[in-house]
Amino acid sequence: MFDKLKQLNELRKMKNVMQTETAEAEISGVKVKINGGFTVEEISISPEAMNSDLAKNIKYCFNDAVSKMQMIMAQKFSGMMS
Repeated sequence: MFDKLKQLNELRKMKNVMQTETAEAEISGVKVKINGGFTVEEISISPEAMNSDLAKNIKYCFNDAVSKMQMIMAQKFSGMMS
């Protein structure tokens, strides 16, 4: 039982650490920054990015940032589990 409580406590600590992580992606003048909770912290759009591809670039940029955050989390978890 105490092992389960210890694991739960470790998971809580990992969650707090992951919340402080951030990942950024930039594509064609669109920049998206997300945190470890996959919440968008910042979106910036340069004047040059204001074109018909803006929505597509935002989507690609967000997906890239999420992918980067997943990689960060995978690296952190693999390090904590070994």
